[in-house]
Amino acid sequence: MKTYKDALNFLTSGQRNEISDAISKAEMMTSGEIRVLVVAASSIVPKFNKKEQREALRRRAVREFSKLGIHNTRDRTGVLLMVSIEERMVQVLAGNGINSVVPENTWPSMVHCITKTIKAGNPAQGISMAVSDLGKMLSEKFPARADDTDELSNAVVVKGRW
Repeated sequence: MKTYKDALNFLTSGQRNEISDAISKAEMMTSGEIRVLVVAASSIVPKFNKKEQREALRRRAVREFSKLGIHNTRDRTGVLLMVSIEERMVQVLAGNGINSVVPENTWPSMVHCITKTIKAGNPAQGISMAVSDLGKMLSEKFPARADDTDELSNAVVVKGRW
């Protein structure tokens, strides 16, 4: 299993481009918006038990969801896929428009897809596959519209501890 020292070496520039391309393709099928964020850690202070880590991960995802403007999409159909290096965890957070029609048990399979490929040493593959699956799922409930615009950047965001 490959280990990652920080968020900056987690993905190469080529892998970030691969994920951005997957986001662009996925968003062609849907009015939804997808953002991918890689953070060094979810909290300033390291958390040692899984419950604290999950809580810190969720809090950071909620904060970043807002900072990245995902909550402001036209129909509240934005989704954040956040990978936290230190905790070795993934959080999927969706806007209210999606949560109102998509069962919450949808996200664990995407999280598993990403974590499995991270452990195998190919994080870009898992993230790209999850983005593709997300695009297909969103296209069923939120198909692309004639007046649809790309509301958010498709670039992968990489941030430090806080």
